[in-house]
Amino acid sequence: MKKKVSIRKVLSLGLALAMLTGLLSGCGKEEKEKNTFTFATWAAGTELEEFQAIINKVNEAAGGEYKIEVLSIPSDYYVKISTKIAAKNCPDFFWMTQELISKYAQMGALANITEQFQGSENLTPDMYYEGVVASSMYDGSYWGLPWIANPLIVYYNKDMFDELGIACPGPQDDWTWEEFLDVCRKFSGQEYRGNTVYGTVVDGWPNIETFIWAGGGDIIAEDGQTILLSNPEAQKGMGYLQTIVAENLSPRYAEVASLGDNNVWFEKQRVAMYFGGMQDNFENKIAAMGEDEQFQIGYAPMPMCDDGGAWSFDWTASTVMAKSLEGNELAYKALEAVTQAFFEWKIAPPVKDSLENVLEIAPQKAAAMETIGYTMEYARSANYIPEWSDINDKLWYNLYVSLLNDANFDYKAKMNEIQQYSEGLVSKRQ
Repeated sequence: MKKKVSIRKVLSLGLALAMLTGLLSGCGKEEKEKNTFTFATWAAGTELEEFQAIINKVNEAAGGEYKIEVLSIPSDYYVKISTKIAAKNCPDFFWMTQELISKYAQMGALANITEQFQGSENLTPDMYYEGVVASSMYDGSYWGLPWIANPLIVYYNKDMFDELGIACPGPQDDWTWEEFLDVCRKFSGQEYRGNTVYGTVVDGWPNIETFIWAGGGDIIAEDGQTILLSNPEAQKGMGYLQTIVAENLSPRYAEVASLGDNNVWFEKQRVAMYFGGMQDNFENKIAAMGEDEQFQIGYAPMPMCDDGGAWSFDWTASTVMAKSLEGNELAYKALEAVTQAFFEWKIAPPVKDSLENVLEIAPQKAAAMETIGYTMEYARSANYIPEWSDINDKLWYNLYVSLLNDANFDYKAKMNEIQQYSEGLVSKRQ
């Protein structure tokens, strides 16, 4: 499973959504035993083996009351899911990331599970971290059970901080974006281990939501209709990104790929700080390096937004259920059971009483636990709406990439333009 999903990953979903434009009713089902449910997953390889083991365990615990069968779709996942939906051959359960739930719910492809979720004796909305469970909501209803959370934290090279005499951020540091940039300035252009280093690396990751939130703004309001890109707070947040580009606090966009993925800049000790998901496996990677290449990792929360909100973008995924199973108690029982089993598989479990599971699942994260526990309390998803895929295209191609390539790019004018475009999309829905 992808540990983090960049804006570019989301862009490939446009085709999948287009295929659903003519969808008039919910998913159909193939003829099969009424207590047998198909679960589609993007897992493959070792992850698929682990997934299958969990399903086997859940099936065994069910004692024949129901059975879950696995359908692996390791490539073109959403295109194939959309094809199945359009062909009335929808999987009973399938994974869906937060940015797509509103779109599929609006199209009538998903079961509304609100009544069952709120009335459950085993797993209820108030058991989840608030920012996580919100990712499964649209139009006041719940459309899936979140099974994983992967909020952003700041990984930093403690050895580099110490050797260059720069104070490290704390594991629960309420630092501001201005303070973060000041730390970046202290590193950028310095020599460390024979290389010129940078404060951080930005190349389309972290996603644009991170920067817009930084100024205390947002892209879409909680009402799911009001576009906020023209607001001063949103534009101030993009100003932080402009500063990173203009002051060379990150390697240039065209330069990042020279080492491979952006995380390699951190692993090769070319940047001091990296915005990463708490699932990112730097600990094991660095432990496997030669002794002269290893370094001590430090952990800090994401910088606070200017409005005082310590928001960390949280990549989440939910398991959703086919519309044809709406209200089906046995199907929901199976969905709930497998979701709870996932809480012992991946970090970070999205429910409040499972933080201790992190060390069971990933003992290498012991040094990060203080930051992980702190971050889970304020991490959030964005306010995604059915039009998000089209809005996101504009944000990526017309705004983010343009600014990464040109520090003098008039990002405010472009945000105003995308504001008008987005309002036009929403008005068609109304």
